[in-house]
Amino acid sequence: MEGQDLIAIGLVRTSYGVKGDIKVSSYSGETDHFLKLKEVFLKKGNVQKRFSVEKVQVLNGDILLKLKTLDSPEAAKMYATWDIVVPREFASPLEEGEFYYCDLFGSVLLFEGSRMGVVKSVIDNGASALLEIECEPDKDGKKRTVLVPFLDQFIGDVDIKSKTIGLKETWFFE
Repeated sequence: MEGQDLIAIGLVRTSYGVKGDIKVSSYSGETDHFLKLKEVFLKKGNVQKRFSVEKVQVLNGDILLKLKTLDSPEAAKMYATWDIVVPREFASPLEEGEFYYCDLFGSVLLFEGSRMGVVKSVIDNGASALLEIECEPDKDGKKRTVLVPFLDQFIGDVDIKSKTIGLKETWFFE
């Protein structure tokens, strides 16, 4: 699993019960792909730990994972706020026209053919996602960052293969 194209599929919220289960939030809102997991990484910053999955259960919309070697609530709680990371093939399946936020990283933002900047990250603020754009350097060579709402009224075509995103408005850059 190491060295593969890994993707974050959920967040460890807290421990659950007395046997070291962890309660998980799915980033996609889907749960079926969790039922097929045999192995996961828990990741926080640059630290990544591999675990075998003993059991997966969906209970009242929550996902409960029992990971080998996590045998107490205290051990499980140590991983609260860690990401659950798996190879792309075990992530939630995508529908036509869908993509993962991580696929946007490094994409060039274009307005009428002009390069406006590059996507550095995606921030999900609950209401909508925001693209963090590192702008092209100004005449003094300084770079700045702007946030662009990832909404249809501002964003045009997204081409994952060519790593380009169309922009409909430029006032973010003024």
